Amino acid sequence: MTKKTLPPANGRPLQPAHSAAAVMRYFKTQWPRIGGTALTPLRADAFRDPRFTERYEPGILVRAYVAACGQITSPENAIGLLGAARDLNLPLYKVASTECADIRRRTDALNRDRYGSHRKLATGGVFDPGFDRWTFQQILPTREPLRGAPVTLEARSVDVILPAGVSSGEFEKRLHQAMANASLNAWLETSDGIAHCALVGLNPREQQRFTALRFGKPARISPAEEIYIFRPIGEDADRLLTVIETIIYQLVLGTASPANPLWSSASQHAGRRDGAPSDRRHASA
Repeated sequence: MTKKTLPPANGRPLQPAHSAAAVMRYFKTQWPRIGGTALTPLRADAFRDPRFTERYEPGILVRAYVAACGQITSPENAIGLLGAARDLNLPLYKVASTECADIRRRTDALNRDRYGSHRKLATGGVFDPGFDRWTFQQILPTREPLRGAPVTLEARSVDVILPAGVSSGEFEKRLHQAMANASLNAWLETSDGIAHCALVGLNPREQQRFTALRFGKPARISPAEEIYIFRPIGEDADRLLTVIETIIYQLVLGTASPANPLWSSASQHAGRRDGAPSDRRHASA
């Protein structure tokens, strides 16, 4: 199907009329910031404190990444996640992590699955075009990782040496749990999300994103929970660093709360192979 995108009729213009930007107009909507209001940066010397250095043992390498997809050929024709962002007038990106040594393998999988392309309309499910060209985005915070942290800022990833004994799956769960307040699907169900959709003239339920995961027939339709209201430059990128640093610090000191057992990635085979509804929520890694 061809997905037509028009800038909202209301809201104060932020960009020139023919700009290819995702966020074109100003609304009074307060976007959620990953980590929420409770997110507090660690002390500058947190990772040089003997309480951390004496307990930390290096484990496996994982890479947190930010990805996007889509293109625009005219104000009326934007596809992929960029098209969804223009429809909603929100900055939207996929934020997750991988243990792949070459992170490009993740976009290969995202493109094959057309991650986030599926929506559920009153008339049935639809697949929006443009979700088969995912690319990694540069992550540009205003600061470097804290000294001593097992965290390295690369151009298109935040590399993390997990504490020994911590799996990539557990880190993935904790990462999502810390950012869940800004997950698009969940936010669209909040009063703020519903009110924002009313401003831009959209049905919030029909803007939620899903992925058709193929484990045979029929495919399993899973929520694309890793699409966030997020900007990879500036404050949100700073917050991503803080989230990652806090997860590692708390795991090592033993102060981390239990990871949410109800969230699991598709790779964990939590869904039923016959395509019947599962009693647990899922997200594609």
